[in-house]
Parts: sequence; C-alpha cells; structure tokens
Amino acid sequence: MIFFTFNTVSEFLCLLVAVIFLYREKSLAWKLFIPFLLLTCCVEVAGIYMREVMQVRNYPIYNLYLLFECGFTSYFFFHLYKAYYYRPIWLFTWLSLFTVMYITELVTHSGKQFAGDTATVMSVVFVLACLYFYYLKLKDEHFEHLTSSAPFWWVSGTLFFYFGSTVCNTFYTYLSNYELITYSRSMRYIIFNVLDVTMYIFWSYAFICRYRQRKSSRL
Repeated sequence: MIFFTFNTVSEFLCLLVAVIFLYREKSLAWKLFIPFLLLTCCVEVAGIYMREVMQVRNYPIYNLYLLFECGFTSYFFFHLYKAYYYRPIWLFTWLSLFTVMYITELVTHSGKQFAGDTATVMSVVFVLACLYFYYLKLKDEHFEHLTSSAPFWWVSGTLFFYFGSTVCNTFYTYLSNYELITYSRSMRYIIFNVLDVTMYIFWSYAFICRYRQRKSSRL
C-alpha cells in the first residue's frame, strides 16, 4: 500500500490515458509521452521502495531522472515552437547550459544530494517557455478553440506545476519544516502532490484533445 499515493496513482492514470489515446499517434513528440510517463512511474515507485523499504536515500535515481525530464520536456517545447519557425540553436544552447549546471552541482556536492539548484533553474526556464508559448499563441492569426487545443492544455498543466515547483523550492526550508497536524506531512509534500495531480489531469485532457484532433483530421 505504500506505493499507492496521490502522486503515483495520478501518474499511472495519466500513463493509462496516454496509452489509450496516443497509441496510434503519428507524431513522435506526442507518442514519446508513453515511454516518458512509464519511466516517471517506475522512478516514483523505485524512489518509494528505496526510501520506505531499503531505508536509503533516493536522490541518485531522481538525479538521473532529472536528465530525462529536462531532455523530453525541452524537446516537446521545441516541437510546439516549430510551427513558429523556432531555431534549433536555442534548444541546443539551453541543453548545453543545463548540462554544465547539472555536472557542476553534482561535482560540487560529490553527488551526495539532489541537484536542487539545477532543478530550480530548469523550473524557471520551463515557466518562461510556457509564457512564451502563450505569447506566440496571442500573436498567431490562426484561430483555434483553446478548449480543444492539446498544446494549450499541456502547456497550462506544465506551467501550473513548474511555477508551483519554483515557489516551493524558493521557500524549501520553511515548507519542509512546517508540519500539518492532520496529515503529519510537510506542507511542501502536500503542495507537490496537489501540483502533480493537477498537472496530470491537464495532461490527460491534452491527450484526449490530441486524439480528437487526429480523428477529425481523418474525416
């Protein structure tokens, strides 16, 4: 039962939705959500197992996952930007900077803690990337119903999560120490669960919208 949390359940449900609605997807960027979410679920379960069963720190597996998270999310933003003639040089520049920060932080702390500073910078960059997408949408003369726009809902869920993550990381010490009497969990833990669940709801709806868009284009 320790593996069934709000976080893991929302992740597995989102993976299930991705498998159902993106299985026949032709776009590589969208179809990659299936292995990415599968990896996310495996990492989360492994992290719980290491912490609760093995009684060891689980930051190494999350440090490794951070590479996949940054790589995939950055690539998907690039996919969304391609329609606006976005140049690949900006993607490679960002990934190079991320790699330098990531390696520097791991070396500085001898790999003995989570690369939190790098994760915080990544969150800020993704928040800016979401806002830039909204800016491009506002300038776009092509009309699109946002209620059925898969990219819009994916970006909205991503913005909600990474903006909240940035705030939580900024006030890490306070939120980690402040315990709620009812749940005996830190405020930070509860906030991240809310952020996770909300993001995966938005992503699931984005997958459904993408499926409907693909079906309507065949008609």
